[in-house]
Amino acid sequence: MNSYEYFETTFEKTYDLWNEGLWPGRINKIQPINTLMWNPHMWEDYGKVDVTKDKNILLSKPTFWAIRDGEEIIGVNSGFKSDDDIYRSRGLYVKPEKRGEGLSKLLLKLTIETAKREECRIIWTMPRKTALPAYESVGFNKIGGWIDKGVEFGPNCIAIKQIL
Repeated sequence: MNSYEYFETTFEKTYDLWNEGLWPGRINKIQPINTLMWNPHMWEDYGKVDVTKDKNILLSKPTFWAIRDGEEIIGVNSGFKSDDDIYRSRGLYVKPEKRGEGLSKLLLKLTIETAKREECRIIWTMPRKTALPAYESVGFNKIGGWIDKGVEFGPNCIAIKQIL
């Protein structure tokens, strides 16, 4: 990997990369956090893979990670608690010309470490089909099928990783 710098950042500094690269032309307004919640107890007890919305998640404080090449931010990811001991990884994006250098893996490891510090036992995400290999490279496992209905940039799936 080149001499990139990674650092904790803010939603405001992440926004342009999300808006222009990850979610271009997005219909719904991009927010620092969203209300989607995956219920691990439904998976453990019934094998059901589903997400719901919970406005209490909005009380969580998200963490944003970025990678910079000189002055340019070239990759981002965020995470936040979606339940007492459940953490969500959201918004993984690396500029196309910088892909294949392990930057997604680094951003995901930083997000996983943040989840551990916040004493979460599981981290989950809803990656696109094209992004799933990056998540699998750090130990996430896809559960259930692909989700097309109700997502703007699908297909997506649920992927989880036990961390504690």
